[in-house]
Amino acid sequence: MFKRATKRYRSVTALDSLDLSIERGTLFALVGPNGAGKTTAIGLLTGLLHPTAGSARVFGFDVASEPMAAKGRIGFVPDRPYLWPKWTPRETLRFVGTVFGARDGALENRIDEELAAFGLLDAANLRNEVLSHGTRQKVALAQAFLHDPSLYILDEPMVGLDPIAQLQLVRRLQEKTRDGAAVFLTTHQLSLAEQVSHRAALLIGGRLAAEGPPAAMRGGGSEGSLSELFFRLTDGTASGAPPD
Repeated sequence: MFKRATKRYRSVTALDSLDLSIERGTLFALVGPNGAGKTTAIGLLTGLLHPTAGSARVFGFDVASEPMAAKGRIGFVPDRPYLWPKWTPRETLRFVGTVFGARDGALENRIDEELAAFGLLDAANLRNEVLSHGTRQKVALAQAFLHDPSLYILDEPMVGLDPIAQLQLVRRLQEKTRDGAAVFLTTHQLSLAEQVSHRAALLIGGRLAAEGPPAAMRGGGSEGSLSELFFRLTDGTASGAPPD
């Protein structure tokens, strides 16, 4: 996934020699304070940024040199999803599906499935600009699920979702990992990362501070938590790196 991936902005290093691998069937959570490099890592993995050194790969395809092969396997939700305001959720999904090569009846069936799965049928023909923040987030998520990607990349996917929608999303992601997909998400909800991820990593100042199953990271047993590890390693302060 990441092999000594480094990203520098002039004299500032936002991500420093990151090595991480994420296997199929794994839900992986990346956590860290603001400015730790989480969104920079996602930028490299989605091709929105190019590494200064090292590489980011999606199931063997180098994102920088083989962008079409890599991106075709990704379902991506950024931390601030943009939806064309005058389109409806249905029109939005139809456009995305067409980009990924789906057509006609098969595409319309998939659109209906995703609208139903995210509780969007009643909002399907309303303009995106009139939707609530949480509903727009569901549309962004439905886009990511539409083409059944091999890798889901989700930057703070729970923002704006109510508790029921959060639980439904977790269950769908768990279902996808059981089917062999991989999930790579960032979150500030440390309890969420601890409860749902198979593996997690903690970034501090652009560097990998800890990685592994959450129970192993916190020391095993019932004592301690990922939150306690987080605060211990960060000393309760921000990293001082540039914004994610």
